Amino acid sequence: MPHRLPPGRDADRYPADVVNRASVRLVRDVCGWLSGRADQDAADVDWLPDGNAVCCLEVLLGARVNWLNSPDPTLWKTGDVHRLLIDCAAPRLIDVYRLTELGPTVLRVLVDFLDDTDRFHPGSMRIAALCTELDRAAAKFPAVMADGSVWRLAKRIFTAMLADGVDLADDLAVDAWAAAFGAAPTERRRAVLGVLLDRQPELLASQFVIRDSHVVAIAPGMPVPPQLRRHDPDTCQDCMEAPVNPPVALPAINELADAARESALVCKMVACGRWAGAGRRVTRQGLPSAADTRSLGAALGVEVRDSVRDPRDHLGLIRGWRLAMDTEILRLHRTAVVAGPVLPALERAVADDTDPERTLRAWKDIVEIALTGPTQLAAGDNPIPKLDEFCRPWGPRALGELYRINEPVQLDDLVDTLITAYHGSDADEMLTVMIGAAVRTGLVAGTEAGAVAVTVPANAEIDQLARHSSVLHGEPAWAVAPIPGTHVELTPLGRYFVRLNLLAEGTNAPLLEPAT
Repeated sequence: MPHRLPPGRDADRYPADVVNRASVRLVRDVCGWLSGRADQDAADVDWLPDGNAVCCLEVLLGARVNWLNSPDPTLWKTGDVHRLLIDCAAPRLIDVYRLTELGPTVLRVLVDFLDDTDRFHPGSMRIAALCTELDRAAAKFPAVMADGSVWRLAKRIFTAMLADGVDLADDLAVDAWAAAFGAAPTERRRAVLGVLLDRQPELLASQFVIRDSHVVAIAPGMPVPPQLRRHDPDTCQDCMEAPVNPPVALPAINELADAARESALVCKMVACGRWAGAGRRVTRQGLPSAADTRSLGAALGVEVRDSVRDPRDHLGLIRGWRLAMDTEILRLHRTAVVAGPVLPALERAVADDTDPERTLRAWKDIVEIALTGPTQLAAGDNPIPKLDEFCRPWGPRALGELYRINEPVQLDDLVDTLITAYHGSDADEMLTVMIGAAVRTGLVAGTEAGAVAVTVPANAEIDQLARHSSVLHGEPAWAVAPIPGTHVELTPLGRYFVRLNLLAEGTNAPLLEPAT
């Protein structure tokens, strides 16, 4: 599990921490588009996978996600280019990958690509106006990048480290520089921190902790918080006390592939792509109309009430819509949504019963995204991004715990076990409620994927509010509110999925030999 540093009040960071899947795929598509153009304007720019241009574009798109809350790399509204280059990149990003020189160039290539391939989001500004805005920002960008008066804390610290010849990939060298800087004379610290001291004079006496792309200022004499300490697997108590995974039994691979092929999740994704077909018009928010929303519900076998205006009004629909977008089953093309490039491959994997491994790979690619929650790209789709990020790990954690338990367990007991494992036995009530909801949401995706089986007692008393919410939002009642006696367990397909991930992490996951 990666030890990521959450930014605090006095934390700052320099490059993009988050490059979402949509951005990664778009950069990939831009490179493919350029490779097929003999007249490419950026022929003198290195667009190799690890080249400066690719890295610049990834950093800028990641900056939009981190600091401008703009996760959709195809949606560009009035002022977005100025905010990205002048208000965001210049104060925060150091001049790696020739960013000062190439930043405006790679954005121009991106605009040309989106225009040429009809990939602009329907809510984007007019192309001519966007290009004009880009030209104006490009003219100012080099000067603003070099203007130390606007630099944020992380840019100042990382620029100083680079000037001192520190290898930013060497954790020991970074820690040594931070310790030396903390003990440096006042003049040296003033030279690095500059005008920041006018607004935050306390920084002059602070100690600095540098983790990944984050810089955190800590008051003198205060201990370094545990979450900021370097992770050492040789001394980490959690790593040393990692639970032992029991040996599990799995059926033949053909049976697993059949279960994946028949899972509700795969069937819904195929139906979603076929519903879009050659194209259905969308609103400026990039969502289907009310009528098409109901037709989408019919295609997915989901009951949609007349009051539903678009998929955002129905949890089951918006989850399916976002998953189809994030897995490229669907793709926006200006004013329409069309079947994406992954649909034909998924259809072939579902239809072909001669290659079970291909079927399982296609299934697993979708499930990986479904369990953690797809990226929210539609405008107004995700009003509380931090809550969404909080929920992401709980589905995989629940499946991992079910794998270790290796038998049916009460859902409430599973939630309690996870809360204690990650937050102790004295977690406050609000946190326990949030974790319970997040675990149930992850398990809904697991059941649709055919990886989790949920059993609700036949005589269970379901709260009237939960029953009403279940119908209203298209969720099973056990996912809306706790139902006593509800049991959950992994299916053979779920055990296969978790075991593959454990093996990929280098974790021991023994397999029982089949009975002869």
